Amino acid sequence: MKQIIKNFNNLVKKTIFNVQNKTNNNFNISLFNKYLITFIASLFIYLFYLLIPLLYDKNWIQTNIEKKLLSEFKVNISISSDIAYRILPAPHFLIKDSKILLDDGRKIKSIAEIKDLKVFLSQKNFFDKEKMNIKKLVINDANFSLQRNNLKLIPELTNKKFPNKKININNSNIFFKDNIKEIVSIIKINKTVLFFDDEKKSNSLDLKGEAFNIPFTFNFNKYHDAINHVIIKFWSKPLRLKILNESTIEKGLVSGKNNISFLKSKINTKYTSKEKLIYFVSNNSRLNSSELNYSGKLSINPFDLDLKVYFDNYKISKLFNINSILIEFIKSGLLFNENISVNTSIIINSNKRNEIFHNAKINFHIMNGKIHFDKTKFINNDIGSIQLNNSNLFYKNNDLVFNGNLLVDIKNSENLFSFLKTNKSSRKDFKTVLINLDYNFLNNNIKFNTIKIDNSDVNSQFLSIIDSLNGKDLNNFSITRKLLNKLFKSYAG
Repeated sequence: MKQIIKNFNNLVKKTIFNVQNKTNNNFNISLFNKYLITFIASLFIYLFYLLIPLLYDKNWIQTNIEKKLLSEFKVNISISSDIAYRILPAPHFLIKDSKILLDDGRKIKSIAEIKDLKVFLSQKNFFDKEKMNIKKLVINDANFSLQRNNLKLIPELTNKKFPNKKININNSNIFFKDNIKEIVSIIKINKTVLFFDDEKKSNSLDLKGEAFNIPFTFNFNKYHDAINHVIIKFWSKPLRLKILNESTIEKGLVSGKNNISFLKSKINTKYTSKEKLIYFVSNNSRLNSSELNYSGKLSINPFDLDLKVYFDNYKISKLFNINSILIEFIKSGLLFNENISVNTSIIINSNKRNEIFHNAKINFHIMNGKIHFDKTKFINNDIGSIQLNNSNLFYKNNDLVFNGNLLVDIKNSENLFSFLKTNKSSRKDFKTVLINLDYNFLNNNIKFNTIKIDNSDVNSQFLSIIDSLNGKDLNNFSITRKLLNKLFKSYAG
């Protein structure tokens, strides 16, 4: 700033002396020089005007900014005494190391640490500091720490009118923690704008961020009208996922619709909610080319989901192609929560050709932090069925592992051998196969713990061949068929 003033003085002196020399030589001041002198003088006065807040007492600034942020922005921020004043890109106070405080009814605690807080000022009246007016708030490099109890306050906060002035949050993180304060997920905030839109009469929040390293955009609008209309939009380009949710509240009854589109699928849901229970049903939904119908009920606190799903004309083999994003989601630990209960039944009828299974019933249960698929069944109408029992899905030492019993029930062994193109010399009659195994989803490794055929243990040669299955891609039918035929050949019968 001193350099700016010094350069300005040199320019003024040169200009004035030049004008004086011309005057002494009976020359008039040109119109251009008059405008230049006026402009420079005005700029000089304006710069000095912008620098007036430098004269404000820092203790006064600290106290009054905290008061104004609470009254005008509805944010309780404890700011430090490390306050600097800047005039570019617009007049503002730059405050280091601040904290956002939250009163949860029991005590006031910090939920965010802010590295850089910028408080932008209106330029209307710097002469009277008591009339200091804050235009907007910019939060940079903040870390928000939220626990489950904090999330209960979100509906209360969104029901209140947002501040008319904008709050910007940039390059920050939200850390979601469980009850023992361990981090369960992180959302990176690239850019967020929050304010009350006077034109639309709505609370508005626009967020661009990342979750599980996947970028997404989130928009929230809550209209202050008679029916409390709420519109939520979410989309992620890498996932090719779009979510639109619209809801209204009348006389305590929440009703709405939710549309999810990803790839070539559309999941449309109508729902109603009352007394913490949500009832929902599908509305013309499709998963790729398959018709999808479902219904159920959901309780949020605690989380309890009861869901029944029906697929028609769906390719069952797709179920065995586990998506890496789904694995990352399971690894996050969100599902391994004692406060989550899920009871899901999925019935699938397949009319696809070259499918091993014609029908399937998949049971997915979460209870007391444990995940299992007991009584899940895959059926081939010509051969028999495979049923899962005593199953468990768990995440340990960075590995996602499934353990369970597979009961293979053969109704027609000749059809099985014909399907697998087994040599007649290798065909032995048997009815049941019981297998206990561990399957690691991350490295595609299978460990066979026990195998019984018709309630009898198999020989050592059979076990040796089984061990060779480790690391094989069992989704490749050609490889699986060769290995099974090799097993049949070694089976003594």
